[in-house]
Amino acid sequence: MRTKLIQLSEIYFPSLDYYQRAINYPYAAPTKAFSFINGKCLVGVHLKTSDRVPILSVGSNRSPFQLRNKFSLNEDLCVMPAILYDCDVVYSASISHYGSIPATQWPSKGTRVKLNVLWLNKKQLEIMHLTEGVGIAYNFVKLKKGSVSIEGIDYSGPVYGYVSVSGIYDFHEGSPKRLKYLRAINPTLEDFSELQSLFFLKKKINIRNINLKEWLKKIILDKSYRLGLIEKMQINCVLPKNPPWEIVRVNVKGNNIY
Repeated sequence: MRTKLIQLSEIYFPSLDYYQRAINYPYAAPTKAFSFINGKCLVGVHLKTSDRVPILSVGSNRSPFQLRNKFSLNEDLCVMPAILYDCDVVYSASISHYGSIPATQWPSKGTRVKLNVLWLNKKQLEIMHLTEGVGIAYNFVKLKKGSVSIEGIDYSGPVYGYVSVSGIYDFHEGSPKRLKYLRAINPTLEDFSELQSLFFLKKKINIRNINLKEWLKKIILDKSYRLGLIEKMQINCVLPKNPPWEIVRVNVKGNNIY
């Protein structure tokens, strides 16, 4: 009996202008498994994962929208629901080339976050390293055994991820804000939307006489200006103590998208 192939809803591939793309981070993601296969995005698992590396997605990499931006639908990918234990997902001390304050992990005892795991082949992993700015914006890490469970399969091997090089943005007295959009059980941190976080940052570094939309345009179009903002953000950054991951050193060929 042939399994019916169901395409993922178009709501996961929104048409966003530069402003909407910035403030809607980390974008919508299905709660079930999905695959990019033969130029389509289908519900369910439609390829083997035995020769692929599992990557925990804590921010926009969870979303079909961002994965299409990074890989196109022509790359065969598989994404499975997962739960991250004893950590939360918070705002990092950085700002992306598309104007969002991106996510990173942060230890949080007893917290569980519903995320997903992306299975990548060797070529795709190298592309992902470049899109994450490995060694500059993010470190590639191996997560502590037992800190991630993947739904639907019996998997006990290593799971990898990306963690901010500079740690978290300190919103107040060494405390980060968690991403409001992401579902968590037993969160210990206050949550902020991306829009709230951008307004907070704008006020914190005393950006006046320009509205948020025009400020984001300047960030996106002027890389030197954006890097200067990141330096200011890193004055208020905090690195985790005894994090449940270890950095994996990798050699990346190509130009980092940072």
